[in-house]
Amino acid sequence: MKKVIAIAIVLTTLTMLVPIASEDSEAISQNDYAIVIAGYYDSDHKQVVRDDLANGQTFEVPLYFYNECDKDLDIQFSAKSHVDEVRFASIPESTMVKAHGMSRMTFTISVVETCNSIASAKLDMTVIVTELPDNITTAEVINFDMRVISEYDSGGAYNKFFGLIENKLPEPFDSSFTPFIVSIVVFTLVAYLVCWLLVPRLANYFNHMTPTDDRKKFKLILSSLVTVSLTALTINPGLLILGADASLQDIVFRVTMTFFILAISFAVWVLSMYIIENILYEYEKEGNSVLDTSLMPVCNALAKIIIAVLAVGCLMYVYGFDIQGILVSAGLITLGITMGARSILAQFFSGISLLLTKRFHQGDRVTINGDEYFVNKVKLMFTEFTNKEKDQVITISNDSVESSVIVNFDMTAEL
Repeated sequence: MKKVIAIAIVLTTLTMLVPIASEDSEAISQNDYAIVIAGYYDSDHKQVVRDDLANGQTFEVPLYFYNECDKDLDIQFSAKSHVDEVRFASIPESTMVKAHGMSRMTFTISVVETCNSIASAKLDMTVIVTELPDNITTAEVINFDMRVISEYDSGGAYNKFFGLIENKLPEPFDSSFTPFIVSIVVFTLVAYLVCWLLVPRLANYFNHMTPTDDRKKFKLILSSLVTVSLTALTINPGLLILGADASLQDIVFRVTMTFFILAISFAVWVLSMYIIENILYEYEKEGNSVLDTSLMPVCNALAKIIIAVLAVGCLMYVYGFDIQGILVSAGLITLGITMGARSILAQFFSGISLLLTKRFHQGDRVTINGDEYFVNKVKLMFTEFTNKEKDQVITISNDSVESSVIVNFDMTAEL
């Protein structure tokens, strides 16, 4: 009897304690917190986050967590992607949100540089919420369904002539190789026609701007430029026609664009040098102009700086470097070329200084570091003198002239 009474007391006590234990261990309810991704998701509606991304693009997502209960909540995140091409680039670290507080966190989703289009790329982010200090935990999963629209997608051009006309030929010509070969042949013929009809005319046009007969050089430069340009413009659409993999397209695009940029840069540099030389030659024939072909080293140095900076900037853009890196590299290239041409630039700026300060004129009798001369010509890069007997012509670079002690007897006589 005593045992029965004791068992009854224990059972009664346990029955009374069960509601208390269950109340203390009550799970976190949906009313205790809210998760919001503005414009995409909130805890009440549980909708899937959807958006369109391009290859190489990063999607930054702000997440707002609202603690609506009387206790602090510890928040942790875990993420999973169901496709290798789209992934979480970063997820928030563990954070604590005070009672009735709010926290804003940011995570990013990125798409790899080289991938084809993906109609549905699914990702999951698990938000683990722990109530402190009781360590009562719950979890909520946010689903993402991202669509990737890739520039490497060849669906619109696959197995089409020139990427436009669908291949409806019978076997064995129904494969993508047929429109690829036809497109290459047509583009080659176009390049040949351009080189045959247009290049000679352009070469003659540029040749009229130079004092010598340089038509062969112009034809070679322009023909090479046309060939490289059309090759670059042909190979990449050809890969779309073949339905090549995105990574292969990316490699070929970078290689062809490298050759294209280098060819353009070289052609522009050579043509600009010919044109500038002709302009300076025309001024030189006037006899009394400060401009002459002695300025070619300065023009050459400046052209190298400008063209090299532009070419390297374009190449860095093609290979995915950021703008800040391009600007830094452009500055380093400019500095390097400037340091290499500092003697030429020193002559040039010294000539400008002499012309502006008018320390002597043509025909003046001067002494430079004690040696007597007559001024013959004042140019931007150098000054021509004749000796006292006027039987020798002495050419001195303007940086040396400017740094010398000059006595001008004609100006002294005027004073």
